[in-house]
Amino acid sequence: MVKKKVQPDVPIEPTRSVGRPSAYTDAFADAVCERMLNGESLVKICEDVAMPSRTTVYRWMDARPDFVTRCARAREGLADFLVDDIQTLADATTELNVQSQKVKIATKQWRAMKIAPRIYGDSSRTELTGADGGPIRIAATTIDARQLEPDARDALKQALFAAKRLAAGD
Repeated sequence: MVKKKVQPDVPIEPTRSVGRPSAYTDAFADAVCERMLNGESLVKICEDVAMPSRTTVYRWMDARPDFVTRCARAREGLADFLVDDIQTLADATTELNVQSQKVKIATKQWRAMKIAPRIYGDSSRTELTGADGGPIRIAATTIDARQLEPDARDALKQALFAAKRLAAGD
């Protein structure tokens, strides 16, 4: 067996990336977003044989922040579609189909709340702000325990021990 000698001054050619090139295009992104805006979920879109798998789509989302943003916006549009569809179902409700319509409406309502909780969620947020909407300012106060009466000093000591126990989870 003959060993080849590697010459150190011979430049090494750059290697090509492994795997096939990505099939992502702006036209694909447009198609996905349009279908979501028209009421299809990403799962249903990716079940189409003409579309890539969900795994591929999520890889593209990891690699392209602009695609993630477009999909998030399209999901909000999907929630809008579902809410509009709820109104259509409610308008088409009769005494004969009221129970089945309730199930359909509740399902679409739940999906809309999960897809776009900021818009259609039923939870409320409480935000605390300081003066004029600015940050909350906390003022520190220094207490010189030597200047307190003995009863006040004992009360302060007990309050500090109680706070310490609460912080420790006792």
